[in-house]
Amino acid sequence: MLYNFDEFSFQLLTVDRFSHQKGIFHVKARPYAAFSYRIHGTGIFQIAGKQIITQPGDVLFLPADTDYEVEYSVSESIVVHFLCCNYQDPENMSFENKAAIALRFERLLENWNERHAVHQAKAAVYDILDAIASDKKASLDDAAFSRCLRYMEAHFCEPALDIDRICQAGFISASSLQRAFQAHFGLSPKQYLIKLRMARALDLLAENTLSIKEIAYASGFADEKYFSRAFRQKYGYPPSHFYKKTFV
Repeated sequence: MLYNFDEFSFQLLTVDRFSHQKGIFHVKARPYAAFSYRIHGTGIFQIAGKQIITQPGDVLFLPADTDYEVEYSVSESIVVHFLCCNYQDPENMSFENKAAIALRFERLLENWNERHAVHQAKAAVYDILDAIASDKKASLDDAAFSRCLRYMEAHFCEPALDIDRICQAGFISASSLQRAFQAHFGLSPKQYLIKLRMARALDLLAENTLSIKEIAYASGFADEKYFSRAFRQKYGYPPSHFYKKTFV
């Protein structure tokens, strides 16, 4: 993807706002690449054997020296043209935080129209790519966190479940998982895991059909003593006291 292509280089040719009329257009290969933010309307591109659909809030990259066909609705885009661009893959990018990307393109256009400062404009392009990378990383982290959460909630009763296994299920690092849990629940992953297990233990205690040892194991605690200690720390008395107090 363009946003994580470390060797990306280009010469900046123009920055402008373009309006497109509804219709189908055949565009001959041009000596410059196009990097654009779609303000409104849609475009359906047939390029290099691929179909690319770009919608409001998307960023589109079209390489130089490539013919394409496009079907536009009435639409408008901010377009940056690059000469000597070394990236050759057509692609469309969508975002969670569209406003942040739009603001950067608008600022780039405004600065270009005021000063035509090439070096400053190039820096703004790299800033856009950095914002795109950050947005994509956040989206990936959210998806990974969701996978981890689903896996944890499906397997928390297994005593062998630990944080490393949860991270492997979500393809996420332990530090990223820690940040995600703090952001969503104000708890560490381990604290949330214990919370799930404690809730399950309370349900089993209420059923009054298993021993404390069996309840500990069925709730995901491999050690009865650890379960009793954690239970006392949370509720102020051991599970055996709760068990007797309620049902004996």
